[in-house]
Amino acid sequence: MLVVGGGPAGSMTAALLAERGRRVLLLERAAFPREKPCAEYLSPGVVDVLARTGALPTVERLAPARPPGMRIRMGRVDFLVAYPGADGPRAAMAVARPAFDQALLGHARSRGAQIQERTRVLAAIVDGARVVGVRCADAAGERELRAPVVVAADGLHSAVARSLGLARPAIWPRRLGLVARFAGVELAGGIGEMHVGRGLYCGLAPLGDGLVNVGLVGPLRGRRAGEPTLELFERWLAELPAAAGALVGARRVTPIRGVGPLARRVGRVAGPGYLLVGDAAGFLDPFTGEGIHRALRGAELAAAAVDRALADRGPIEDYAAARRAAFGDKERLCWLIQLLLGSSRVLDRALRRLRARPELAAPLQRALGDYGPAGPALRPGYLAALLGP
Repeated sequence: MLVVGGGPAGSMTAALLAERGRRVLLLERAAFPREKPCAEYLSPGVVDVLARTGALPTVERLAPARPPGMRIRMGRVDFLVAYPGADGPRAAMAVARPAFDQALLGHARSRGAQIQERTRVLAAIVDGARVVGVRCADAAGERELRAPVVVAADGLHSAVARSLGLARPAIWPRRLGLVARFAGVELAGGIGEMHVGRGLYCGLAPLGDGLVNVGLVGPLRGRRAGEPTLELFERWLAELPAAAGALVGARRVTPIRGVGPLARRVGRVAGPGYLLVGDAAGFLDPFTGEGIHRALRGAELAAAAVDRALADRGPIEDYAAARRAAFGDKERLCWLIQLLLGSSRVLDRALRRLRARPELAAPLQRALGDYGPAGPALRPGYLAALLGP
């Protein structure tokens, strides 16, 4: 079978299928290690998936930072999203994407998956109503590869999804993300920070040894005609004085990389001979930081669905229902948070109540950490207590 894309979703899917004895060829357009715009902050739920799949020791060899939480700051109000657990506080993980992605790709290779880098997938090959392979190009030219199943893990701008007519326009929110790393920054307690302003926000993720990932997200239409990326980055940062203050004396050590629009939708995530995983299956916004968790948890669901389909134990389309069960409540919670970001008055009230009432904060903290269900944070009584007058 073919996996398109060597990011977390593709690498984990390939690793899990290879462990099941399936012949897997992973195609990746880049040569690793490579940079990728990302907040580089991994929730406790990501750590859980890495542990379940056997990839955690590989990632731990990178000596990732272990932030105990993320502090949301808006004006004079702040709230610490900590991660309560049955056996004590839990921690997130922060690691640079080039190292993280290369580690997961190596994990897939160690499990028996074949990896072919510098190979660009151009489109899916369809025979009747079924996907039967991909058309790709490398240094030797264009060619076709056939397989019983194609897993598209090729990101926001998935060539497979686009060629199948699955991409759908996202009307809202339409935002642009800008990311860079800065050296010489010490965040209090090694805690990440999320600074919220009018129409934009900035995340600071501590990567260890004074290195911090700085991710700015603002309106796509907010860029002035002809405005250079550096000027836009500095202008947005200046609109968040507390975030800018945290970077005083720091130096930028990577180029500013951007991606947008961030939101992506697809018409279907599975069909005859194919399925989509990771950002190729849709993405909303990075504020709640669930992208890597959805990629890795989605890979678990994808590998199970492909294995069942190849063994004639169920249609591959069952994958769509599995995703709804796994991600549906969290998606609804993410939409609710997007609405809160558009109302500073209501968000201010919610942050104050979360800070004052730990019993109100805990369900939300677990959901945002991707290790607890999001359903309790969507119940009418909970929302009334959090947002009501």
